[in-house]
Amino acid sequence: MKQILSIILLGIVFYTTAQDNVALRGFVFDKESNQPLSLAAVQIKNSQLGALTEDNGFFELPVPKVSLNDSMKISFMGYVPQSLYIKNFKQGDTLKIFLEIQANTKDVVVITAVSAKNILLHAIENLRKNFYRDSIIQTGFYRQMHKENGKYVRLIEADVSVAFNVTNPFLYSFHELMQVNNQRRSESYETNGDVHGDHFVDLLKENPFSYNKSTFLNPKVLDFFAPKIESEDSTGYILKTQYKESSSAKLEQARIWIDKQTYAITKIEIEKFPNPYYVQSRYAHESRWKLVNEKEVILLQEYKGKLVISSIQRVYNHHVLNKQTGEVDYVVEESFNLYFNKFQEEHVGELIKNGKYNTFTSFYTSNYNYDEKFWKDYNLTGDRKLPTQAKTDLEHAKSLDLQFKEMGK
Repeated sequence: MKQILSIILLGIVFYTTAQDNVALRGFVFDKESNQPLSLAAVQIKNSQLGALTEDNGFFELPVPKVSLNDSMKISFMGYVPQSLYIKNFKQGDTLKIFLEIQANTKDVVVITAVSAKNILLHAIENLRKNFYRDSIIQTGFYRQMHKENGKYVRLIEADVSVAFNVTNPFLYSFHELMQVNNQRRSESYETNGDVHGDHFVDLLKENPFSYNKSTFLNPKVLDFFAPKIESEDSTGYILKTQYKESSSAKLEQARIWIDKQTYAITKIEIEKFPNPYYVQSRYAHESRWKLVNEKEVILLQEYKGKLVISSIQRVYNHHVLNKQTGEVDYVVEESFNLYFNKFQEEHVGELIKNGKYNTFTSFYTSNYNYDEKFWKDYNLTGDRKLPTQAKTDLEHAKSLDLQFKEMGK
């Protein structure tokens, strides 16, 4: 699937309609080899409009016609920046830009000053050093809750194990296998007609370490995310990044907790919002689901002198629109929480070979046997009480204990 990383930077000082924009597009190449340059930065001078090239060197961003009076700057780490006059650019034109390699380019980043960018660069460089990098099985508690128009309509809880093969922290989510040890489900009172995928798998695949390796965790493009030191104390920093994407319906800001002594990333928090500058292509599919906001939090803890992910949490809110009228039929909020408390690095391969670990789960459709004693003795739910409203809403017809039993037959 084609993915364009186009980014509008902070501080936009005007807003225009789609009719006032020109789709500035082109390709950026290495001048010597003619190979495309991925994640090269394209910026309109005297404005805050910019874009990053995708894998084939292509970029596209809507530019107000008035900005065509300015020039465009193209830059890429290790290459000589180039300025290009774009006054004569017309809708439908495609630029081809070739960058030259700088002489005496060094690949090693030298941390010379305490700044948000340098702190984050140092933390990224130390990811492989600070992460636990071996096969490991992590076991813990998963809870998924759905709300519809302010009321809880579904609950899923499970004891799960996830087998990670973490040779590289950026490969989190691409090699996991999952096993559901025990589960229990309430009855579903949803009426919005959503066809569910595997949210548990999505929670793992979209965790910030793997999902943002090309954004604020990519050293080449940090300037686009304007990292700032939000606060610090004797032990660590809290950095904040923020960016706007011209080709995406979402805006995103992140907070990153970094230990001062080891430069280890110990927490990432991401919030997403609708992008008011987004201009949808006429060929794009019009979704009934409109983002209101989304928040993700990932925590890490020390295990044998290294860091492992200890919890991943996400909550997002959507408006579900009526297909005929376009009005809001449903306000849907869904939350997904995963907490690990057991870690096993021995005999991982043997445990996986037994065939109980899979790439997907089937929480919505699978039959299961409800183990009442297991859940009565399960200590992780004691620290994470079910919200009072969730219990009240879901028990309007029968108790949750009875629902768990009936669903688990």
